[in-house]
Amino acid sequence: MNQNIVDPSLQVCAFRLGTDLFAIDLKFVQEVFRYQECTPVPLSSRSVKGLLNLRGQIVMAIDLRERLGIATRVEGKTPISILVRSQNGAMCFLVDELFDIITLESEQYEPIPETLDSEERRHDSACFKLENDLRTLLDVHSLGDLEGSVLNSQVGKLNRLPRQPHEAGAT
Repeated sequence: MNQNIVDPSLQVCAFRLGTDLFAIDLKFVQEVFRYQECTPVPLSSRSVKGLLNLRGQIVMAIDLRERLGIATRVEGKTPISILVRSQNGAMCFLVDELFDIITLESEQYEPIPETLDSEERRHDSACFKLENDLRTLLDVHSLGDLEGSVLNSQVGKLNRLPRQPHEAGAT
């Protein structure tokens, strides 16, 4: 088992991608909100859906289906947005459905299966048993690290720009 799990009783935000249940540590979750259209970013990773402006902060939206190599979302099915904060800054993870807030006890943890390929294992923090199935706890830092992409650094720069006061009567 990955030693990232320190707390024997950990609260997680569980969500679905297709029929699979995943979770992320609740301490990284800032808020959950309805999907908003994103501004596409040319030449970005396929998993980057685009950029969002959330109350003046530019946030990168990452489609977790693409990031984890899961089949494309059914057309017309709107994702749910989970805003997280990690060492990579604020990001928005797009998921199919919010499941629940779950408290994981130490006896629920299982070793990460050796059968997963290295790409899948890279994003896994741990596995846990829930309702007789093995579920995956994802590593928020790994999901948000797009190999030091230029986009990550540029979003940080955009959020540090001074705000221009809005002139009264200007259109």
